[in-house]
Amino acid sequence: MSPHPNLEAFLVKLEGLMIQKYENCILQSKYLTCKAASNKTVGSVNKTVFHINQNSLTEALEEIVKDVRFMFERRGTRMGKDHPSPGKIAGVIVYRLSRSHIVHLAEGCVSCDFQCASRLNYEFAIRCAVEYVGIKYSRIPKEISKELLYSLSLRHVNQETLALVFDTIIQYAPT
Repeated sequence: MSPHPNLEAFLVKLEGLMIQKYENCILQSKYLTCKAASNKTVGSVNKTVFHINQNSLTEALEEIVKDVRFMFERRGTRMGKDHPSPGKIAGVIVYRLSRSHIVHLAEGCVSCDFQCASRLNYEFAIRCAVEYVGIKYSRIPKEISKELLYSLSLRHVNQETLALVFDTIIQYAPT
């Protein structure tokens, strides 16, 4: 028996919310601007710009559940009622989603000079984590979201560092 009796219910709920939030992020992506198409929205260029690999999304969700379960089991009774923090779980979410190859760009988008959609996977991961902690993505200062995108795509980050970032965002994000 798990040291946390509500762990299984929490993990099932977390997985359901992640799928819902990921789908919401995908729907929001239609508002991306395609610079090569005279600033029209992606949906208006009548081409598929990207597609979602459902297997990769499922695998990422399984890894998130494993990581959170391990966190609870490893820490056991040492955790208080507020632990792990929402930022800690958000760090796991953004790390696993950003490291999985979920979003695949179509050929025309890959060869485009503007690369306006090249970081969709990272942006989706950040949006899901931010929504998990209950903050609107638009409330995060642009310099922070740009730095997160840059770090996820071009630097080494881990779940622990991302957890600290999200705990800080929770603490200081404008409401």
